[in-house]
Amino acid sequence: MTYISNVTDAEIQSLTESILTRYGIDFTCYEPKSLKRRILRLLNNLELASIHELWLRFLRDPQFVYTFMNEISVGMTSMFRDPDMWKILKTRINSDFGAAPLIDIWHAGCSTGEEVYSMGILLEEINMRHKAKAVATDFNQDALLTSKEGIYHKIKMIENENNFRKYSLLGDFGKYYQRDVNQCVMDANLINHVKFSYQNLITETPPSPFAFDMILCRNVMIYFDTKAKIKLLNEFYQALKPGGLFIIGFFDTMSHLIDDDKFELIDDRAKIFRRL
Repeated sequence: MTYISNVTDAEIQSLTESILTRYGIDFTCYEPKSLKRRILRLLNNLELASIHELWLRFLRDPQFVYTFMNEISVGMTSMFRDPDMWKILKTRINSDFGAAPLIDIWHAGCSTGEEVYSMGILLEEINMRHKAKAVATDFNQDALLTSKEGIYHKIKMIENENNFRKYSLLGDFGKYYQRDVNQCVMDANLINHVKFSYQNLITETPPSPFAFDMILCRNVMIYFDTKAKIKLLNEFYQALKPGGLFIIGFFDTMSHLIDDDKFELIDDRAKIFRRL
């Protein structure tokens, strides 16, 4: 096997423009270094020697575009990642929405669903899950399937439980899932307020204006260029109800792009903003 260590920027640009033209799927706005790393990994995993060979796979296999999308968008996440953020958010949700008859939530870029289940557990703990309604979207079909099934390897659940203990020292994480040999199946009641659906954040039409009390898009926009980030920030602003909460990830170093006339930073540690 020949290991491919580099592809040119021109080759990446040609590939992404060809994908956009042929499939209407836009990777041209991805952060270039991150996209190059992921394409190189895919080339080596598939034992392909060049971008040209990769494009031939697209031409020969009509379904390959879905494989490409899943590989390029693969994410690393866990339940209650950044436990302090979840502690702060728990207090904020209780104070801001405790008296609300309904809470509408959007998990934008939900990956394999760990964040969705974390929110379900948080809402259960403060007795607000019954009045929450959420949508969880991603454009990685494999990740969405995992989200819907709520099945995780027992080794992965060790990390999830460690995070949970930092979030809730006295809580019982074990009551939220059932162990089945090497797998753990999340309690179905945790997601009965969630509708999972495919969405490409860059090219798909966003939800209706003023639809959500809360939007979580954590460590997703790190993969986009500045133009795409600004576009998404405007769409999230439109999708939030006035006073709604917008939560980004610790690695989304984009606070300088967030318009002070549209969003108020209410907690820097947790990266929580409020729509003005």
